[in-house]
Amino acid sequence: MAGQPYSDVGKAVAEEGQVLLDGPDGIAIALTPEAAEMTGWELIRAAAEARLQLRES
Repeated sequence: MAGQPYSDVGKAVAEEGQVLLDGPDGIAIALTPEAAEMTGWELIRAAAEARLQLRES
């Protein structure tokens, strides 16, 4: 992985049937509601896994 991970929280809003995510450093993405929901679950799953890795190290 290159560089340090971001600690800033992204901001998500719904607009015209899309989910818009604005993240740190100008990161921006538009997702369908379905893709946004699944991405959210994937982020939660990966965050839990990363916490376990930190505890184990």
